[in-house]
Amino acid sequence: MNRVGIDAHAIGLQQGGNERYIEGLLKGLSEIETHPFRFIVFLNEKAQIPDFLKNNPTFEFKRVSSNPGKRFLFDLSNPKRYGIELLHTQYHVPFKIKIPSVITLHDVSYLTHPEFFPISERLKMKFMMPYSIKKAKKIITVSEFSKMEILRFYKKARGKTCAIYNGISDCFKPASKAEIQQTLEKHKIGTPYILTVSNLQPRKNLKGLIDSFSKIQRKNPGFPCSLVIVGRKLWLYDEIFVEIRNSEFNEKIIITGYLSNQDIISLYSAAEMFVYVSFYEGFGFPPVEAMACGCPVITSNTSSLPEITGEASIKVNPKNSDEIASTILQLYHDKNLREKLVERGFIQAKKFSWSECAKKTIKVYKEVISHL
Repeated sequence: MNRVGIDAHAIGLQQGGNERYIEGLLKGLSEIETHPFRFIVFLNEKAQIPDFLKNNPTFEFKRVSSNPGKRFLFDLSNPKRYGIELLHTQYHVPFKIKIPSVITLHDVSYLTHPEFFPISERLKMKFMMPYSIKKAKKIITVSEFSKMEILRFYKKARGKTCAIYNGISDCFKPASKAEIQQTLEKHKIGTPYILTVSNLQPRKNLKGLIDSFSKIQRKNPGFPCSLVIVGRKLWLYDEIFVEIRNSEFNEKIIITGYLSNQDIISLYSAAEMFVYVSFYEGFGFPPVEAMACGCPVITSNTSSLPEITGEASIKVNPKNSDEIASTILQLYHDKNLREKLVERGFIQAKKFSWSECAKKTIKVYKEVISHL
């Protein structure tokens, strides 16, 4: 069997979409009954082996550092010692690698919106991505929008970039009343509430959402919804907390920090609506997860979000806080519209399968190895 190495260091590091992606891909690969591959999965030193991979003879595990420098310069630089014929990583190809590689490049927001990244991250992407684009035999990205963006910025990506949609885990489905009640009590959240889920960073436009929420409260005394923000601090998040402190309605804004899937599913299931007005996304897991849990969605009319959410969401200009505010009010007062979006959302969410993602990724592996 051909041996494929998969860099899964993101598992357990609370890395949002990167972690969702690699865990979902592995789950999909584990469900394919026949293929010509054995997978060597590289986990960080503290990560637990996912339950769905335990006792699966197709997978074996090696440990790598969660420090990117050490991981790429040492741990992954010579995968040949494990008998690996192909290495699959996210974003970056290790220097001096002597076997073919596949990368998953989720988006190029570091090029389109450099102001949303710390300078260290911008420099890393500026200097490492051209090498990775050139070196990789195949580039997987997660939407047709993201594919077009990659080809717009990287000429060397032409002819070897393909779009393979992410999947949504089967665990995302409406929670029971008991599960919802337990989660709400644990985090001291009352209903009704508006929900958003994302890392705390400028690209997610949480500052704009908070501004829109404050406008609603200011113009509509007695509006009953609180705003619940779920996600860990990533970078350049100070302005988000400044916006909250400056809001006269900050007692109605709740930041939970990073939560387990189980808790997030309960919050999706009980929310009046899910609002995700990010400036730029290569895919955007949270809106589709919310749909799968039966929550009506408002999202941005930019980047990949119209492609991914289809007719199952209301789209707004993320730069227009008045439009965001008025749309939230419209959806809150229109029960029929909420029900229609919920119905469409269940249908839309079913279009995204990790099994399908894995099957298409296997085809990429086969194509690369066939040219060895």
